[in-house]
Amino acid sequence: MKKGIIKTLVFIVLIILAVVLGKAVGSAAAGISYLSWLAIAAKFGVSTVTIDLSVIQITFGMMININVAQSILLLISIFIYIRIQRKG
Repeated sequence: MKKGIIKTLVFIVLIILAVVLGKAVGSAAAGISYLSWLAIAAKFGVSTVTIDLSVIQITFGMMININVAQSILLLISIFIYIRIQRKG
């Protein structure tokens, strides 16, 4: 049971690191001509929708902005996690 929780936490940490480092790499590579393709990004999601019920106001929305560097690092982190799963 404890091993499963640790492996799940490792997976979450790997995903968060991939997203953060991918954003940093993409931003840094944007100024370099031969690495600028790492900064190409796609934005998708649902724009904000507000429901006003006079007593309570609820707002829903989610936008995801992902670049090529983040995608590559996410695939690498998933591959690393699979390798960790096979070892344990």
